[in-house]
Amino acid sequence: MKININLVKVVPKSINISNRDNNSFAVCVYGQPSEEIEQWINYHQFKSEYIDNYTNIFIPNDTVLLSDIFLDAKCFEWMDSFSPNLNKELHIGHFSNLVLGKSFKSLGICKKTVSIYGDTLNDINKDTISKAEALIQIHYYLKQFEYTVNKILLASQVKYSDKNGILKDGTDKYQGCKIFEIDNSSGNNDEPTKIVAVKSDGSSSYFYQDVALCELLNSSSTLYLTGKEQCNHFLSLKQLYPGIEHIGLGLVNVFGNKMSSRKGNVILIKDFIQCVQELFDNNIQLVYNVFAGYILKSSPEQDKEINSDYLNNPKNSSGLYISYTTARLISAGCDLIDNNSNNKYTFISKQLEFAYLKSKFNLKPNILFESLVEHCKLINSLYATHIIKDNSDNKNMFNLLLSDLIYGCKKLGLFIIEKV
Repeated sequence: MKININLVKVVPKSINISNRDNNSFAVCVYGQPSEEIEQWINYHQFKSEYIDNYTNIFIPNDTVLLSDIFLDAKCFEWMDSFSPNLNKELHIGHFSNLVLGKSFKSLGICKKTVSIYGDTLNDINKDTISKAEALIQIHYYLKQFEYTVNKILLASQVKYSDKNGILKDGTDKYQGCKIFEIDNSSGNNDEPTKIVAVKSDGSSSYFYQDVALCELLNSSSTLYLTGKEQCNHFLSLKQLYPGIEHIGLGLVNVFGNKMSSRKGNVILIKDFIQCVQELFDNNIQLVYNVFAGYILKSSPEQDKEINSDYLNNPKNSSGLYISYTTARLISAGCDLIDNNSNNKYTFISKQLEFAYLKSKFNLKPNILFESLVEHCKLINSLYATHIIKDNSDNKNMFNLLLSDLIYGCKKLGLFIIEKV
């Protein structure tokens, strides 16, 4: 019997657990358990206790995999998280999308990734670059940050067949255009919403391109990660293709003296990297981890704020803190073992396993990231009192902790840093 993982939570530290032993992991519900939770407890023969208004439930560490007792997370066939336009250079908003896309893919939230590069815009301004230059830049960052896109398309090349005949000839203000009429009967207005598909000059709209992409992907379940200003766009798309989901991502703002010289509110990826990589001995993978730490430490929907003056301070930079911890254990002689290639491997720590499953189920990498930071705090507190050199017991303990840390980094798409 499996239940929704959101029905329980890790027991708060403030709650006194009288029956816990070192061989169990405790979750809880507030008050008395529901009938479903009670059945779940009895089915798996878990011990439980009621204390301080909480029902604590004890899950054996050695005999139970959490994936066997909680409902499986949805796995999308496709995910589109990184689809920049080809008429401008990449900025840190694109960098954030890449980080989140890599994290979602690493968590197992999707099977394959798709990108549809916008090449139908003809904006001419000082920031415009050629499509060839843009493609070189995109592929450079994809390779540099090890993010694989399984299917790459150009917006101008996707065509909608209109097998169902839903494209209409526009009238009145839509004269000369092709339009989609989206059913709006569930809202306050019974009139269908009209959305331009093909403009009077023959160019296609974003909505047309996304409809064509859905058709090309055979209406498969697809997750879109784009700016939250596009939420209405994807609500309309979902009317035509119910299998899609959309997460509206928050904005990324960068502050600090190093960034103050950049005019305007757009900071390019190359400018950001150039400003900060000198802090990290030009280690581009460490630069990625540091940036990713600011993106992954909060929910994808929340706005992100990065203060470049504190990027190299582990107390303020969670991505650096995690990288620092892995490098510290490796330099101390712990074994660098990558368990990510072992499909049967899961976390040794039930705390991390729980956070991992909850991240997948809720589409929130920040849950695992926060738990990984706490794991690093545990490692560093033990490191201060347990000598590794010439002590096999301590080394074995840290090997297990490092193994979980490495596995967690891989599941979030972070790089394993061996030296800081």
